[in-house]
Amino acid sequence: MLKDCLEVFAEELKRTEEKTGDGERLILDSYIPADGVYIVVGQSGEIRSCAIKLNKKSRILEQTPNDNDLLRKIRFYDYHSRLVSMDKPQDPKKVIHSNNYLAFWVKQESLENGKLDEAAIDRYFDVLRNPREKYKKPQDRKMYDYIAEQIGDIDQERLEKNRTWIKENVFRLEELNILLSGKNYLKIFFEGDEELYIKEEQRYVMTKIFNKNDYNLELEEKILGLPNDNLGLNSKKPYMENKTRRVPVSYLITPEEAVLQRKFFDYLMNKANAGETDLYFDTTKKRITAQKKGEMFSSDFTGYFLQVQKGKEVEIHHQDTIVDYKYHLIKPFRYQNVLGLEDKEERYKEYRNKTELQSVINEVLFSSWLVGNYFTEEEKLSVDGELKRNLVWSREAIFAWLYKGLDVNMDRVLHKVCMNMIKNSVRNGFTMKMGQQFNLMCSLEEYFKGGCGMAEKYADIQSKLRNKINQSGDCEIETDEEYFYAVGQLVFYFISLSKAKEKMHSLANPFLIATDNTVIRKKLKQYFMKYNYQLKFNGYKFNRMYRMVDAYVLKNKVQQEYLFGGYIGNNLIYESNKVAKEEA
Repeated sequence: MLKDCLEVFAEELKRTEEKTGDGERLILDSYIPADGVYIVVGQSGEIRSCAIKLNKKSRILEQTPNDNDLLRKIRFYDYHSRLVSMDKPQDPKKVIHSNNYLAFWVKQESLENGKLDEAAIDRYFDVLRNPREKYKKPQDRKMYDYIAEQIGDIDQERLEKNRTWIKENVFRLEELNILLSGKNYLKIFFEGDEELYIKEEQRYVMTKIFNKNDYNLELEEKILGLPNDNLGLNSKKPYMENKTRRVPVSYLITPEEAVLQRKFFDYLMNKANAGETDLYFDTTKKRITAQKKGEMFSSDFTGYFLQVQKGKEVEIHHQDTIVDYKYHLIKPFRYQNVLGLEDKEERYKEYRNKTELQSVINEVLFSSWLVGNYFTEEEKLSVDGELKRNLVWSREAIFAWLYKGLDVNMDRVLHKVCMNMIKNSVRNGFTMKMGQQFNLMCSLEEYFKGGCGMAEKYADIQSKLRNKINQSGDCEIETDEEYFYAVGQLVFYFISLSKAKEKMHSLANPFLIATDNTVIRKKLKQYFMKYNYQLKFNGYKFNRMYRMVDAYVLKNKVQQEYLFGGYIGNNLIYESNKVAKEEA
């Protein structure tokens, strides 16, 4: 899969090169340097500086003072002066973090705590003066010789000139009107040809590009090694080796392939820094689309999906193959007002694409906690209780459905979440929310299973019950669905009779969690005994409904959905005779 993604990335590089003349613009134009103070020393000694900071909310790079030409240079110099990782520094004591003599990176705090002194500066430049001496192992020296033959020797005169400038100026920056905050980086670059920066980067990178040169092989005059990206194989991790193979490492690539792969992971890091953590690799069009959390791919798609996050390095947290993804729903989703509730927000309508459907599920079921938290670690979620439990349990399946087009068992998953969240809303007294969630549950059931419209079904049950409790003569409940709807109506009516200052929906909990009809009937009788002092002897609507419920013999299992419907829906016992006649 990684190889396939690299092929798409290579096409993007090629396309960028054809358009701009430089394929690396694909990376550099979105490259985000670390927060800090940046200094560029011109070839004639002139100094240009600025402070750079990434706005964590907007993910926009802020530069003070604003200078686009300087920022372009800094991006280039910075990108080509990075360490592969802090485990592979040029400075043995890791005080200086750049990779060549044209750049000098240091944490500002090192200027204050004494870690950066003339000895540290000399230690850094001495290593760069003769890099080959640093490599004691034959494999490391072979890699250095491999690249040194291509790029030539180091410009010793220029190196010493830069060493001298650093020694003379780095400890007196205030005299040069360059103010430091004491935090973040101080990065100094010496202006030079871009080709020279690239060569000096290669001098460092080619010896560090592989995970460990001990794993390198030479085959047909080509060097093959284990790449360093998202992979940490060493003597302390023998379990990562494939012991059944002659070559135990997972896979080997050439230095040129390793360079391409490094650029690929640099590109992923740029996207992670910008908050664009969802990446789609279209294998048909050979294009990459990066989206922020919660943004959906708004066209049909076949290819690969990567979800990345920024850590010490860019981390691939999720990957998958997507086949024939459709952004628009195969059939419109009708969010129906099954219970006939007030609709100030105008939610009850048709939704035709997955962005709209996701928005409804996110807001109604998860109180806007779903979008943006598909991949958030459980311990980092700042929500608790039933909402967190259902979010963690269902988010992977919902993501697979909405973002990958995999709808296996989605009807069951969403039905369970709906039921759990309705119960949670009842317990917490979220009257409006429980109605919206119930309507959503019914609408989703119709969307997945088809058949008779749920709104019509509940309207029919309500109409039949209305007629039965308002007419004279004997009548009876005909179905289990009608029975549980009537039970819900009675439960609400009983609770409404409570003389407590605040009537809590939690009084309905014994009914809403019951899985045995015997328990439900027992609790109904208890509530009747508790509140019958307020029940009028001639209250014919209540009397008829209670009598029908008490006489009904259940045919199947408890159906909590209809009990919820009766509890949440408009109560027929309180319905005026005028309304009852109009609805009849």
